[in-house]
Amino acid sequence: MSELPATVATRASWRDRYPSGPWTAAGAAVCGCVVVSLVDPTRHMVTPPCPMRALTGWWCPLCGATRAASKVLRGDFVAAFHFNAMFLLLMPVVLTLWTAAAFPGRLRWLDPVRSRSNGIIVTLAAILVAFTVVRNTPLGDTWLRYPGA
Repeated sequence: MSELPATVATRASWRDRYPSGPWTAAGAAVCGCVVVSLVDPTRHMVTPPCPMRALTGWWCPLCGATRAASKVLRGDFVAAFHFNAMFLLLMPVVLTLWTAAAFPGRLRWLDPVRSRSNGIIVTLAAILVAFTVVRNTPLGDTWLRYPGA
């Protein structure tokens, strides 16, 4: 049997060190950040209407996240919190998960995060479901409700 050419071995090690999934997500996030930095979503429609809102009348956990991201990029964290509090609060957790997935084995301090990522993601999903329910009840009517139309 012959040995693989060096280019194939190099590609495999590159894929092991830098998985494509997190980097594709980062590219999409950067493109989205460019759009919301150029076009203010509080004044212009940037995304299509929320399908959950259209079907159920409930605000989904991401309603207001585009506007919150726009405000974060502009340095207005109070307004970002007003548009979607959970987006702002969970952003550090999501960025930590992304870093752990993007650099497997390279940042040792993230090994515990990487090994528990499935449990963390399930917990995040449960938090978002609870946030959705609370923001659509009278309890969340004033401070968790998305202020958009």
